[in-house]
Amino acid sequence: MRFNWLLSGFIGVFLLCSPAKAGKIVSWEFESQDKSLVFKTDEGVQPEAELLSNPTRLVIDLPGTILGRETVKESYQGAVRGFRIGQPEPNTSRIVVELAPGYTIDADEIEFESVSPTHWEVEIPQPRVSRFAASDDDPQALELPQVKLPSTLPGLENAEVAATPAAINSPYIKATKNGFFINIDGNRKIKIDSERDGDRINFFLEGITIPSDLVDQSVPVNQYGISTIEFEQSDDDQVIMSLAVTEESPDWLATFSRIKGLLLVPKGKLPRSSPTVATNSDAPSEVIVTESEANQDRELSPDGNGTSPTELDISSRQIDEIELKDNDSEFLIHGDDELSAVASRTSNGIYQITIDNAELAEDFKGPDLQAGSPISELKVRQEDDRVVLEVTTRLRYRLGQLNADNKKISLPIEIGVAPPPINDAPLLPPGFAKAPKERPFEPELTPLASDRPRVIIDPGHGGDDPGTIGIGGFREKDVVLPISLDVAEILRKQEIDVVMTRDTDNFISLEGRTDLANDVEADLFVSIHANAINLSRPDVNGLETYYYKSGRRLAEVIHWSILNGVEIDDRSIRRARFYVLRHSTMPAVLVEVGFLTGAVDASRLKDPNHRRQMAEAIARGIIQYIKQNNI
Repeated sequence: MRFNWLLSGFIGVFLLCSPAKAGKIVSWEFESQDKSLVFKTDEGVQPEAELLSNPTRLVIDLPGTILGRETVKESYQGAVRGFRIGQPEPNTSRIVVELAPGYTIDADEIEFESVSPTHWEVEIPQPRVSRFAASDDDPQALELPQVKLPSTLPGLENAEVAATPAAINSPYIKATKNGFFINIDGNRKIKIDSERDGDRINFFLEGITIPSDLVDQSVPVNQYGISTIEFEQSDDDQVIMSLAVTEESPDWLATFSRIKGLLLVPKGKLPRSSPTVATNSDAPSEVIVTESEANQDRELSPDGNGTSPTELDISSRQIDEIELKDNDSEFLIHGDDELSAVASRTSNGIYQITIDNAELAEDFKGPDLQAGSPISELKVRQEDDRVVLEVTTRLRYRLGQLNADNKKISLPIEIGVAPPPINDAPLLPPGFAKAPKERPFEPELTPLASDRPRVIIDPGHGGDDPGTIGIGGFREKDVVLPISLDVAEILRKQEIDVVMTRDTDNFISLEGRTDLANDVEADLFVSIHANAINLSRPDVNGLETYYYKSGRRLAEVIHWSILNGVEIDDRSIRRARFYVLRHSTMPAVLVEVGFLTGAVDASRLKDPNHRRQMAEAIARGIIQYIKQNNI
């Protein structure tokens, strides 16, 4: 099936641009959450784009441009699965945005904007679940705005030279903000001697072998007072790396990074004419050198005093250890010097701690996370000249206020108790006293926001699909519909816009439920079900709440609200790949209000008063989440 269409305000057809010489991609930026792409080139370019299927991919070719490096690939979770930029042909770069299987985008809603011939911005619409399978045999060619591409752009060359460095035509050498990164294997135990002879600095690297295509190569760099870097491999596993320098260039220090590669950093300040360096490369954008290496630098200094770490601009603190203390109530980061950090919550239950001007020590020790620890996962990585920690707390826990004290950074680990809901019933974790239930749920009507929140309430099953069958033939669809109707009634009294996937005993497909939620751009999706295991297991009873990705905190708040407002056992909050959770683009949860095969739950769920209490608790959790997140 061929689609012929125009993007809004865009006319014309594709033109193949063939500049006299290949331009370069200067920078690119893709935000997977905002679905926005920006790329810049050093010469004017006329992109070509098409939409492919199975899986859906937006492919953008940039004729007459080169990337000058290996393919860059990024992977994500959610509807947008990946991004990559590479060089499929000698004079054509390619950008690909790939969606997860089963998702597609409306080609008419893709917006290309030519800010200038060298600056393009692309807005990608919200992906949606595909209703039919398409074929790669019939891609949709996208028509982009046409730009005028003169053979030369006045002032462009001079402007670009001032803004960005000359490209280094080598896959092994990258410029950083503080020097150079050389992608060869080695470690910090390798002995490196150096000598300067006029306009040449030689480094002698013992016991290493460099790639064969780097041997006897002279690589022009023309930055930071260095014109070329040459490599020679001797027979006894010694490499001689020679820098051809200008008079204004300081002496240089070579050291292997703890992460990868060889770092070249100046012993003094870089020449003022040093260009600004783009950081879209595999090389660290900041050079990482420890204080001990700064001391080695002093020993190399002719006068024995050397250059101070401040002048080197390469000193960094070491992170020695991360531990949990005081019965897992405190998260501690230890360093060898005064530390400063910033902490933020990047998503529900996931925190990022950034420590600037720091690196991981060679003998860095992490915590031993045991089963039941309040920290379920800890990721520690080196990013340029900083250490970044991603901390994932288990349900019910959160990190408190960061406190930096000399060589230590501490964050308390707290039970994630939210403020009390609007009916004054305390929202507490499981195990605390139950909230009073004798008072009916009649909160004061207070507008939540000028724009009304929109919530999808999804009663499971229905029509020909009765759901699970419990004790005495009790059907799931007969339990969840009245509970869902009560939830909707309570929410509407709070001026919340409620959309129900069904409000009668009719069948709706799983795809139809999530399509409705996505089409109306709901803020939350709450699916209500009843559980079952086996009629021979009447002893299994209790509440279970499920989420897949973005619904974790919503699941917490609703789960705790039910436990504090309803007499029911706790069977925990869990992560699951239910269809309605995976295919809803908003925070989504699935609440199992009890076991119809359980003797206790089945008896209670037959009671209209119990079902009303369940509805009140679910609604209270939704309202609390909306207020907490300013929806």
